[in-house]
Amino acid sequence: VHCTCTVRDSSAATACVVCTHNRSRAMRWFLAVLWAVSLQSIGLCLKPSRVGQLAPTGAPGSVSGLVFLLNHTAIYIRDFSFTLAGTDGVFCAGGSATDTFTVSSSPSSFSSGHSSPDVELALPDGTTVAELAWFGVCNSSQVTSVLASVVILPQVVSNVPCETTFIGELPAGSNGLAGRVYLLNRITFAVVGFSYDGQADDAFFWVGAGDTPSISGYPCTYGDGIVTRLPALEDQDVVVNITPNGQGTEVTYFAIWCRSNNINLGHIPVPQGLIPTPPPPTTSAPMVHLGTLVRGQHRVSGEVFALADRTLMLTGFNYDGTAPGARFYAVRGSSVFASPAWTIPDETGSTAPLGSYTDRTLILTLPNEITVHTIDWFSVWCVPFRISFEEIRIPDDIELQSEIEIPTLEPILTCPVLTSQIPVNCKNLNDDITMSWVVDSTSDIIFITLCGCVLPDHYIAFGISGSDTSVLMFGGDVTWTWLDNEGVHAGDLHLSDYAQCLITNNSGTVTRVGACPDVQDDVTSVSGFREDCTTCIKFARPLATSDPTDRPFLLGQEQFIIWSMGPVGTLDTFLGDTIPVPFRHFIQPSSTDDLRVNFSRSPVDECSLQCSDCEVTLEPWPQPVLEHTTTINCKIGQSGNERGYAGITGTSGWGIAWYLNSLLIPSVTVFRGVTYTFTVEGGDNPDNPSFYHPFYITDSERGGYLAKSPEDQEQETVYAGIDTTRNIPLGVGRYCEYGNIAEDRSREFTTFQEYMSTTLRLECEEGAVGTFTWTPDDTTPDVVYYQCATHQFLGWKMTVMDSGLPRTAVSIPFLVACFAVIALVVSIF
Repeated sequence: VHCTCTVRDSSAATACVVCTHNRSRAMRWFLAVLWAVSLQSIGLCLKPSRVGQLAPTGAPGSVSGLVFLLNHTAIYIRDFSFTLAGTDGVFCAGGSATDTFTVSSSPSSFSSGHSSPDVELALPDGTTVAELAWFGVCNSSQVTSVLASVVILPQVVSNVPCETTFIGELPAGSNGLAGRVYLLNRITFAVVGFSYDGQADDAFFWVGAGDTPSISGYPCTYGDGIVTRLPALEDQDVVVNITPNGQGTEVTYFAIWCRSNNINLGHIPVPQGLIPTPPPPTTSAPMVHLGTLVRGQHRVSGEVFALADRTLMLTGFNYDGTAPGARFYAVRGSSVFASPAWTIPDETGSTAPLGSYTDRTLILTLPNEITVHTIDWFSVWCVPFRISFEEIRIPDDIELQSEIEIPTLEPILTCPVLTSQIPVNCKNLNDDITMSWVVDSTSDIIFITLCGCVLPDHYIAFGISGSDTSVLMFGGDVTWTWLDNEGVHAGDLHLSDYAQCLITNNSGTVTRVGACPDVQDDVTSVSGFREDCTTCIKFARPLATSDPTDRPFLLGQEQFIIWSMGPVGTLDTFLGDTIPVPFRHFIQPSSTDDLRVNFSRSPVDECSLQCSDCEVTLEPWPQPVLEHTTTINCKIGQSGNERGYAGITGTSGWGIAWYLNSLLIPSVTVFRGVTYTFTVEGGDNPDNPSFYHPFYITDSERGGYLAKSPEDQEQETVYAGIDTTRNIPLGVGRYCEYGNIAEDRSREFTTFQEYMSTTLRLECEEGAVGTFTWTPDDTTPDVVYYQCATHQFLGWKMTVMDSGLPRTAVSIPFLVACFAVIALVVSIF
């Protein structure tokens, strides 16, 4: 795999070396201290930006190869193969404003049977990858005929490695400073051979504008990508990034700055114009003035405008950047301290803590679930201390466009070094999950990265045990993380019960029971990726928060930890919105596991992760069918995950589901005019929501009628099982569950019968069963659903027919009587 490297040897600014790519460990691009023998130098290995597989327009497999962007002007293809008969091919590319053109190669064209393990191509002079919308293979005799292609997304371009520019050497002198500084791009420096004695108590990498460093500059991230005080380092190669808040200003110096004493420990000038000031964002959309942030705490000030339903503009915005965990916040309620509240991403789309701003113009996009019309406050909010530095009240009756197009700046081309030279802690939670962490002592924030062998639509969760003396999920405080088409997500959860999240509103009192998102979310997603079978997500949260349901990360002692993996689901709440929630985990630690961590221990990397078959497609068990019976028994049992509920319904379930007459979510056939008796064993204690599942019949594919808002209840039709005039379930009974004898093994069995007989055990509480009856009639639609009234996604379909009585709807005594009459008639005649 090709890599771009900065080097110490002054005779060369760049060198190309080979990095190890272990395919059995997804995205393990190892950063190594590599001795280039010819140069006797140390290099920092930069990962090429992966574009994707070539997709042929004709026969599958006729053209293949994995495409990478090496730098601004070079493309690399791994394992290229061309087997299209009767046509010669050439490499080609094009953009939204660029006609299709050929990309020179050796040989200049190729015919069927051509292959190469490594192909490196240079774009024509004056062309960069930022101008391309696609790359591919074209017909050599008709270049406009594309034979295979791959789309080049903007986020792929933004990760392109790039050439380095030597800036200079840090001045030798006090504090043992040394190092050669290279500029990789507009936001990234590399300091090669960096040394510093660590004696200053508040030193940072620092950039800014002016002839000499000053307090008006910006701290930079390094190592694991966080802003933190510099420790003592000797002869280390370090990558330094300008924070998002400093990316809108010109940079004319690179320094080591002691913030507490305003002392310049050493700096080098950055040539004028090398890192220019980007133009402020502009728009022709009409603006509605929402209010003025009068100079508040931490110098917060500025004007706030609305451009569209989900777009805000701040002008002349100032903030000194010194508070821990400050973010833009939107709040719904009578005061800025009310809930719910939402974090608004900054101008770069990040939800990381805000840095400093001076007279800046910013454009902010509200989260998808809110608009300017549905919030009451905009605030610059300190998350750890729940303080508003300054806020405005959103006026009523604002008329805005629904959406506008905001012009964007050209992408900032980054040169990421994937693994830090700064040592980190890493621990295997089990064979499928690793957890690494770094504590930022400056802001008392912990950065945690979770990597796991999980399915694409599954989450990884990690947190502090609900007990100080053992592993306990109940009462635990966890962060759950996942990836989807909208990006990287991390959320704050409190495990108040072993149940699917249930949010209810009783006379104005909102209650959250189960694995529910916290009202006060103190977690911020930082970054994430998925490659092959591995998902990795990095998040940050304060060591201690003001949320009483959160458990602190304690330094200097061991703490019991918990983790889990499972499918991501959704929940319709009483507010009428739909929120993501974790569905029941199918892998978790045992209460007897000795899972303890000292988060302030000396760095030790104990991790080993190898994902093999996490994305193997499992065939779902055949859909069971229940018909020809008028008595249906309803119990709770394990969902069977991909083999069972998820595979049958196409929807991630909570982890438990209805078993009707001992069948997992069968498709039930009923007949109009026939009375059916349901005996229910789903639990009869509403104070224990984990074991309270009233059975009912509805037109809702989700269920959960009793947990919905009155407005949502009006949109649902209940046919049986609930007295809707009083919101009371009918026929609730004792709790019976087909539970796992040990851990879930549903993936191992190809039939439900084998799974049930081998791994499940029926356990029932003392008490009576519940009973109710239902007679479908002419008003009953052809398809209805049996569900749980307090939770969602536990049931499946019922088919309603009017083709006559089912065979077993005629009782045995009736048949005996009929035969007796026939025999009597025969004997008479």
